Amino acid sequence: MIRWGILGLGNIAKRFMQGLAYFDDASLYAIASYTAKKREEFVHEHPDVIAYDDYHALLDDKNIDAVYIAMRHNDHYQWAKEALVKGKAVLCEKPATLSLNQTQELCYLAIQNHTFFMEAMKTRFIPLIDDIKKELDSGVIGDILNIETYFCSDVPYQPQHYLFDEKQGGALYDVGIYNVASTLDYIHSPLVKVRANCKKNYGVDVHDVFHLTFENGQKARIEIAIDEKKAKKMVITGTKGKLIAEPFYRPVQATIITDEQHVIEKPYMNDNDFYGEIAEVHRCLKEHLIESERMSFQDSILCMKVIEDMKESCA
Repeated sequence: MIRWGILGLGNIAKRFMQGLAYFDDASLYAIASYTAKKREEFVHEHPDVIAYDDYHALLDDKNIDAVYIAMRHNDHYQWAKEALVKGKAVLCEKPATLSLNQTQELCYLAIQNHTFFMEAMKTRFIPLIDDIKKELDSGVIGDILNIETYFCSDVPYQPQHYLFDEKQGGALYDVGIYNVASTLDYIHSPLVKVRANCKKNYGVDVHDVFHLTFENGQKARIEIAIDEKKAKKMVITGTKGKLIAEPFYRPVQATIITDEQHVIEKPYMNDNDFYGEIAEVHRCLKEHLIESERMSFQDSILCMKVIEDMKESCA
């Protein structure tokens, strides 16, 4: 039995719990939150789960095998590091950190402590993604020329919300990592050029358009926003046609357009988009692995390197 602890008790933690509930070989053992009201509500709904008022106390609990880091972006690095030092397997919500150096350090710590670490990049574990890759590998749309991804939402301004905190907020840190990870799923070449058009408000980037050029000539366009709602889609254009998926970061269907048009479909496992990444953590722990080949240390490092290049082009 794999016993989980959760650091943080926001909405995403509750969604993780819904996915975890499908596993007979794992359970939620404890949560930790500094917010008394959230703890009280949680204990009322889940009386069998331990509720700590201190993150250190949860990490010191020897009954816990793995922790899910479900906190604000700026807190991921500190508490993932603390967990790894304590020998806890870590599934850390994206972005794992806010800098390349911090991501590299977490990966090094996982190796040094021989402890599992993975960034919770759900795009890598949605069932349809494997089918999309098979279609592209078959050459159905020819050689990939360009990838467009859009992740644009309209988020009302909230002065105290982390999205509007100059150190950790903005569209790039919040959702850009999904666009980057999805792009790198299909383009396997060094990034050589970034061109950006970034709009800032409230001290953070609220609407960005990036044009990426890779060494092999492939290109990508990434549009992200927290000030305007648009379809969250991906368009992969090849020499023989195109593939369109929406929403690109957790699709259940994709349209392939060549001389003809057809749709491929596959639902989430157990109707939950967290299930796949949780299952991957469990597989790796049972096989005594410290990283997943589907979202490896190098994958997280490369994603953050591209994010830093994009951020620099926005300055």
